[in-house]
Amino acid sequence: MQMYDKGDELPADYRKALIHLLTFQADSEYAGAQRVGENLQFAPRPEEAYRLSKKTMEEYGHAFYLWTILEDLGIDVKPRLEELRDNPENPDPKKVNIINGFRREYWKDQFQCWEDVAMMSCVATPGAVIFLGQYCKCSYLPWARVSERIKREEMGHMGFGTWAVKRIIEFGGEEARERLQRRVPKFLRQGMGMYGRPSEGDAQSAHFAKYYDMGLKIMTPEECMAQYVDLVRERLADVGLEFIEGVEPDYDQRFGYAMDDLELEQHMASA
Repeated sequence: MQMYDKGDELPADYRKALIHLLTFQADSEYAGAQRVGENLQFAPRPEEAYRLSKKTMEEYGHAFYLWTILEDLGIDVKPRLEELRDNPENPDPKKVNIINGFRREYWKDQFQCWEDVAMMSCVATPGAVIFLGQYCKCSYLPWARVSERIKREEMGHMGFGTWAVKRIIEFGGEEARERLQRRVPKFLRQGMGMYGRPSEGDAQSAHFAKYYDMGLKIMTPEECMAQYVDLVRERLADVGLEFIEGVEPDYDQRFGYAMDDLELEQHMASA
């Protein structure tokens, strides 16, 4: 696998793919921070509010780290920040590229109470640990180095979820545990859908193959899924909840990832 560092001359196709993936992650990190911050409205106690605020700050930090890499590649990221800042309800997809799950119209239906907030970090965030963690070994070294920090912080966010779930049960007893258990399928769907559809059999697979060959993707969706299921089983067992078999992934939240060639070219031109 050919490795590249800051300042290296990049092949045109590699540069295009790299910028697409970096803008997608950076824009999504910022939008995700906006949504996580909105969940402060559900915090039941000061410590919960403090810990969720720390998570929010770190998510904004992830966007900052990645936008800094993009600036080093000659991309003007200020318009991306302005679009997300000024249009948090519905940012223009021609100006930014974010995961559908971080659009408010999707998010608001997923989060109605503090149990939802806790379960997202406990059950869905392990998916981010696996998915984003793969970039620690990617072929673009600035991204790989930044991803080490992002992975550590995502593991902290997963730990926050475990703490928050246990705290809910501590204060609410068996009734609270039952409310949390009912939410397991919803957040399993979210976590399982984080990787996109299988790496063979649809239009998305062609894009994945390019990224994989370039060393920008290290794991197949199937490999990510297997590791996620193992990790989330451990997390659920740790908090006294049960894994639910037969849950179908929510792939809709990945909208914006699998662009056709024309859409990709248009997006890159706007970047």
